[in-house]
Amino acid sequence: MSRRPPQHELKFIDYVKNHRELTRKLGDLDVDAPEILEYAFYVGGCWFRLAEQHLEEAEKSLAADCRRAVFSRSYYAAYNASKAIRYIVNGTVSLAGDDHQKAGTGLPKGFPDLVEWMGKIEDLYKHRLRADYDNWSDTTNKEEMTPEEAVQLAREFLELGRAYIKEKFERSL
Repeated sequence: MSRRPPQHELKFIDYVKNHRELTRKLGDLDVDAPEILEYAFYVGGCWFRLAEQHLEEAEKSLAADCRRAVFSRSYYAAYNASKAIRYIVNGTVSLAGDDHQKAGTGLPKGFPDLVEWMGKIEDLYKHRLRADYDNWSDTTNKEEMTPEEAVQLAREFLELGRAYIKEKFERSL
């Protein structure tokens, strides 16, 4: 069971920097640090719950035929799930805008169908950018996936991410 850090989540991230590296160093000193991993799972779980909220909003947008919102929320569902996975497994993520570039490429090496998912998340990102910023008459002609496919990709990624964390750590998100 994950536990909320004793201070604000952002302060925990700032102080700890890389929970994996800190835990390894403390282990080298024969200091047991199980609470750090519990706090890290809590923080990662916060990002995963945000991913689930974005997926729910994508599904509602799909039902309301709001294509732009579908692409945007589908991408952010996958992005925040990726952030949770990367934080839990790698120990750190960027809190700056550059983190979007790592949504696919920064996934851990053992992630299932890694290369395939790198491309799928990049496709969701491109569709999100068009949906959020393009207002040209040919914007929808540039779409390489349907809104239904975007939601399905996000849903599959969250399911796969949840299963990956469960298998790797024997814990649920």
